[in-house]
Formats: sequence, C-alpha cells, structure tokens
Amino acid sequence: MQIFKFLFPPSLLLFALNAVCRPPANWRNQPATPPQTHQTGATFRSACNQSTHQTDLNINNVRARLLNGGDMWWGLNDNTFSLARYVVPTPKPGEPEVSSLAACGLWLGGVDPGGNLKMACQMYRSQAKNDFWPGPLDANDGTTDESTCRNWDQFFRVLGSDIRKHKANAEFHKLRGEPYPPEEIPKDVKGWPARGNSFFKEIHQFDLPNTNQGLALFFDVNQNGIYEPENGDYPVIDLKGCGSTTFADEMVFWIFNDNGNVHTQTGAAPMQLEIQAEAIAFSTQDEINDMTFYRYKIINRAVETLDSTFFSIWMDPDLGCPHDDYIGCDTTVLRVDTIYYEDANGNPKTKTRPRRRDLMYVYNMDKTDGDLGCVCPDANTYCNEVPMVGVDFFRGPLDGDGAELGMTSFVYWLREDPILGKTDPNIAPEFYNCMTGRWQNGTPFTKGGSGYNPGSTDVTNFAFGSPPNDTNGWSMCTANLPKGDVRTLQSSGPFTLRPGKVDEIIIGVPWVPNINYPCPDLEPLLYADRTAQLLFDHCMEMPQGPAAPDLDWVELDREFDCLLSNQ
Repeated sequence: MQIFKFLFPPSLLLFALNAVCRPPANWRNQPATPPQTHQTGATFRSACNQSTHQTDLNINNVRARLLNGGDMWWGLNDNTFSLARYVVPTPKPGEPEVSSLAACGLWLGGVDPGGNLKMACQMYRSQAKNDFWPGPLDANDGTTDESTCRNWDQFFRVLGSDIRKHKANAEFHKLRGEPYPPEEIPKDVKGWPARGNSFFKEIHQFDLPNTNQGLALFFDVNQNGIYEPENGDYPVIDLKGCGSTTFADEMVFWIFNDNGNVHTQTGAAPMQLEIQAEAIAFSTQDEINDMTFYRYKIINRAVETLDSTFFSIWMDPDLGCPHDDYIGCDTTVLRVDTIYYEDANGNPKTKTRPRRRDLMYVYNMDKTDGDLGCVCPDANTYCNEVPMVGVDFFRGPLDGDGAELGMTSFVYWLREDPILGKTDPNIAPEFYNCMTGRWQNGTPFTKGGSGYNPGSTDVTNFAFGSPPNDTNGWSMCTANLPKGDVRTLQSSGPFTLRPGKVDEIIIGVPWVPNINYPCPDLEPLLYADRTAQLLFDHCMEMPQGPAAPDLDWVELDREFDCLLSNQ
C-alpha cells in the first residue's frame, strides 16, 4: 500500500496591528544647544579594531552592500571611482552597475542623569571617524573586548532554499522514525547564531554568548528555547509581536555595538548599546523583487537611564549621479489607532495616535540623470530612464506608554552647504540638533524655500512634505533649488531609554523604474510602498501557493511511503 503525504506551507497570513504614536506638541521646545559631551562613563575591557568585513544582499533585483560598523550601502576600502553600492537593477554580465543609494548609517543619542549627551553616529566610516564595532556586549556590564569584536566581524547568511530543504529533510527522517543526521543539515541553517546552537562553535570557531535577548530568531519545534536544527528548528524573520514562522529568500544577520573603543565620529561618550541587525530580501515576480528590508534590534546594556533619546537613519541618497537629486517625504495619515496603556497608578487608559506613511523619497531634479546630459564624473547614471527610490520608517522605538514611535522628523542638508557655510555635522551637539529635527546650528526647519528661514514661525518637523507635482505645495521642485549633494536624516523620538530596554527600528526600501520627469507623480512609488507596508503588516508572510513537490520514497515494514514535499 502507498501512502501519499503532502507538506504544504501555511496559507493564512498573520496580521500585526502596529500602534504608532507621536511626540508631545511641545517637544521641540528643548534647548537649541544640547548638553555638552564628555568621553566618560562606560569603559571597554580592551580596545576593539574597526570592522573590515562586508558582504552583499543579493537574491533579487537589488544588490545591497552590508557593513558591520553601523553603516551600509557603500564600498568600504573599494578602489573604484564610485563607492555607492545599492545597485538596482542588478546588471547583467558586462553591463555597468548603477546605484540608487550611496550610504546609510545608524544614529543614536540621549542625555544621561548628569546632563551629558551620549551618542553613537555613523556616516562614511574611516579610522578617524568611527563610533561602532562588531559583536555583542557583555549582558552584565555592557563591555566588550578585542577578541569578541574580531570574532563577530562577520555576517551570518541563510537562504530560503536551504531552509525549505532543511524542513523537508527533518520531515523525511521524522517519518522514518530516525534521527536527522547533522551532516545533512545545510551549513547556513546549521551555523545560524541562535541561542544554544551546539553546532555554532564547530562551524565558526568561537562560542555564542548566553543572553536572554535570544540572538537570531528561530522557529522552535519543541519550544525549549534552544536552537536545535537536528530537531527541525530553522531560522525565521524576527518581528516583534508576530510569533512568526516566516523566512525570506535571503536573510543576513550580524551584531555590532557602540562600546568597543573611543567614539571618533561624534566625540561623545558611548551609550552601551548592542545592535542585532538583519537584512531581508524576497525573490518574487512583483514590486517586492525590487525591495529590501532592514531590522535593528537595539538593546540597552547600560545601568543608567537616558532621557530625550532619539534614533535616526542617516543617508547619502545618490540616485545615480550624486549632484542632481531632490528629496522629500510623505507623512499622510493612513489611519488612527487606539492605544491601550496604564497610568502610573495602574489605571487603564486609552488614547488615539495617527498612523502615518513615514516615507522619504529621492527623485531626479530633471528628466536626465547626470551633470551634462548623461555624463557624471562621480558615478554611472540612469541617463533618461530614471527611477525613484524611497525609505519607509515602518517601526521605531517605544514611548513611555509602550506605543511605537514612527518617523517624528525628516531633515536634510548638503555636503557643501551654501546656507550654513559648512559640510556634514562634526561634533555631538550638531549631530543631536539634526536628530531633533533642526539644522546643525539649532535653527528650526520652517516651510518655504530651502527650509532655512531664520525668524519664521512656520516651524515644521518634515522638510519638503508636498508631492513634487503639487504646484501649490512645498517641495524641492517647486522651490526650484540648485544642484547639490544631499544628505537626509529620518528620526524617531524623544523617548526614555531605560536599562535593559529592547527597541526596534525597521525600514523598507521600495524602488520603481522609469518615472516621468521632471517634478514626478509619486503614485508609482506610493503603490510600491503600499505593497511593502502590506507585507510588513502581515509579518512578512508572502501569500503564495505550494511549489512543485519533491518526491521521496520511505521504506517501512512491508510497505513504502511516498513523501511529497516542497523545496
């Protein structure tokens, strides 16, 4: 007798209701000049060296460079005329590569009980400009050492095809009533840096830390909290509130911290933060094939509380040629959520918060990408087939009520800024001013022109909040601003960062080709962004039917089982 068994993936999508809140109306009334900084407080056991490792997220139409020093999307130490490494579309052999984004970095900052500003920010990293180091921090004292940083200067990649193969293998041996041989487990699944993985040291030659924060997430078959791939456990996407069994076609995990050495980017004291990062991509036949997603799990390993804290995403958003880009943001209210919480006396309370589209976007200032026609001295260009790209701030840190903050400000400046007469921020107070939604010198952003209008009372948190094709709105297009190399900053705050607190920052990067320029309509990008938002709201669960099955014959006592499984 033959028994046919079909193993299909779950078809139900999991929905996550993301409660997003906004800061109080008067939060911008903080002093324009933030507290002074001092390199005091946390210490490190032995000085770490800067990260050198890099890899690419490269499963779909995007090839995105990942780095292990709080930065990504640029070619660290690459000897090429352009360092931009967010390449889309992925070129065919022999074709030139064109990048839509040039660099991205994480910024974090807050004020300690003594009134000192503690920060960690990263732009283009060098030996003289570095605030992050590879690896986790000790859960007891928030320190690290050179050997830990050296061991963790790497990325842990797993492919969805290997996870599917692993799941089929585990089911096959389970059906036969026999152990799953470790040598059959795919190496990327076997070496996943998840809690208690007994194979980790064999593969990577160093030990995993024993931490309550769990490291890389996995589906736990027997719910014992230990990663045991020989029992069928497998890597999954880590999204708070999802309880997910979902994995992507490519997932890359890494860990970095801000307490491995002296901060030479900002000059500020460390916050003692450990950041567990994950890059995610899907190979599909729709707009998701042109997207990538990034999650930062931020753990406070310090023993003191930081107030007036902000988390930010810095970018150098070069769309092909870096000299002719415009930027803007869309903060349309999508819905109003009801937030349930308890006050200081434990009494149940409710409040409403708007859920916005927290999207920044980059577009070309005219219909041709380049300085002179399609020619650009610093990069390959999209010529007359110019795309548009955005970064959506899906999730931010938690406020005092336990509700999620989204993007609370979006600002910009130019690398060679004629307004301020200077370039990028250089000292901690300038970084912090930008994070709180101001110009580097503390001047508020105001609507109209470049956004720098001293004396104006029309203050805004969001630069260029109108669509480029809205002739009555405020955009870089309607302001007719000159060419320049733009920098942007998406921030979330203020909030209180307590010892042991765990927060998330999650961003998605939608991209659409061949936009009609100049002053383009946003709708093609907004459509792609809605697709990305829907995927995020559904816990990254891709709606799909079963793949073509693989067939395995299992010999039992006087019978055979035919096992059909999806690879």
